[in-house]
Amino acid sequence: MKIVLIQPDTLIGDALENLIPRETNAQLCRIKIGQPSATNDDWEYTLDFTDRKLLRKTILSEKPDIIINTYLITNNKDNLPKEQIWNINVELNDFLITTAKIADVHYITFSSELVFDGKRGPYAEDDLVSPTDYISKSLVARENSCKQDLNLTTLFRTTKVFGYSNYDNLDEVSEIYVYLQTGIDVEVKNTFISNPIWNNDVARAAINAFEREKFGLYNLGGADFLTDEDKVRIISKVFGFNDIDINAEDAPEIKKLGLVYLKAQTDLRIDFTKYENALLVIKYNMDTNFRIMSI
Repeated sequence: MKIVLIQPDTLIGDALENLIPRETNAQLCRIKIGQPSATNDDWEYTLDFTDRKLLRKTILSEKPDIIINTYLITNNKDNLPKEQIWNINVELNDFLITTAKIADVHYITFSSELVFDGKRGPYAEDDLVSPTDYISKSLVARENSCKQDLNLTTLFRTTKVFGYSNYDNLDEVSEIYVYLQTGIDVEVKNTFISNPIWNNDVARAAINAFEREKFGLYNLGGADFLTDEDKVRIISKVFGFNDIDINAEDAPEIKKLGLVYLKAQTDLRIDFTKYENALLVIKYNMDTNFRIMSI
């Protein structure tokens, strides 16, 4: 079995890159979408999406059985222009759907709980979407493209993804950890409640989907529904920041996001990890990596 993995340096891509060789017999071909550089990359190809002919030719030349696209934008911390957000969330996805059809192979990709407005979560797969901004509208367009041909597509809608990264991706846990290291008291405003998901659980869901040939839309979310305050307190506990004061206040209206994952749990035979247990694994990976670097 051959898998083409698009964007291996995302949190989900990183977990897939680690777990697929350990838990399957599949071969991986990793393609980074971006400007080719003169330095040696960590993946097989770095290709510019503007050269779509070369990108499609490269993917098809690998003769994949599965294409997994982990590339999507769910926030605009980097102040990306709208055109770039649309290219990544919609145009690239449409291109890869067509490429998967040409090759007649399984296509797997991802969306986000942000297609909902947070007024009545947690949400099931068949709840009506309610986008609130440009990014969420582009994610709805992405989902609509996938839903046109679900007999060859698996679309995973996830909550906020966290996890250890070999590519130095700063997830929410890392950002909170770095702040806690300053020793400054933490000011937290609870703006939403959701069930964040560990990137390893997302990767295992994708692996189970292609091994069991499961298609359609699946919600993925963690085992715990948490506020921002809950997350900071659990991270403080796991990483040993016992002397930090956490000052929390609630927003006037707390968004109720989160996803109901019973369909994925049943069809894909996966149990989703509790937040604290996932953090313990992340801490172990961080400590192990630090010891290796110190040798």
